[in-house]
Amino acid sequence: MTNTNKPLVYKIPQPSPFSGKELIGFLQVAHKAATGDCLASAYPFNIIESLILEDEQGQEFWTKDLSINVLEIHLKDNYNIRFLRKDSDLYIIIEDLDTFKVGFNKLVEDLTNPDKKYLIYHDFIKTYRNMLPHEKIEFYQKKMREEIARKKSSKK
Repeated sequence: MTNTNKPLVYKIPQPSPFSGKELIGFLQVAHKAATGDCLASAYPFNIIESLILEDEQGQEFWTKDLSINVLEIHLKDNYNIRFLRKDSDLYIIIEDLDTFKVGFNKLVEDLTNPDKKYLIYHDFIKTYRNMLPHEKIEFYQKKMREEIARKKSSKK
């Protein structure tokens, strides 16, 4: 097996929160490392950012935590981008460079298309409905600790 047949793997430690800004940044870094080129000049980072941030829903996507499990599924199914989480790291696996380029460009187009972007933002932003069971348990434990602390402080 030659080196050209091996998939390219890019890894980052999972930032907290992993927002839309980090997602696009990670994809752009992987794109540049894989191709040696920046993303097509039609979509430099500052243009993508301004198109996403033009409304409240886009600002939420850009700043709020995204659901990693939803990203894994949607990026693979809709854009042929293999994105996964293992332990506390995030990976992009590029098996076919042309497929990755097409998928990434399609994702950017969809994230900036007024007819599609709101549904994508809604799906990607982490909410109770798309949390994994262990995330829901952590969420409720945190809420309970906050409630107990609030009650203790109000009694003083």
